[in-house]
Amino acid sequence: MQNLQKIMDKIEFILNDKEELIEQNSSLLLLIKRKKIQERNIAIEVNQKIIPKSEWNDFKIKQNDIIEVVTAIGGG
Repeated sequence: MQNLQKIMDKIEFILNDKEELIEQNSSLLLLIKRKKIQERNIAIEVNQKIIPKSEWNDFKIKQNDIIEVVTAIGGG
């Protein structure tokens, strides 16, 4: 029963075209730390809207959000 409760406390979302689960009230910052994604030179888009880095800690992931993490690559 305790395992069922743990599952119920999680929400589903899409990260870079892959279904994922995370605890309710998790922030974008927590997500990238858990996924060990380097914070430098990335942009995060949620439901086709770019979320400024200054908002990552306060932005809560919601059920069925579609999240894309994009790495900027310089070149010339």
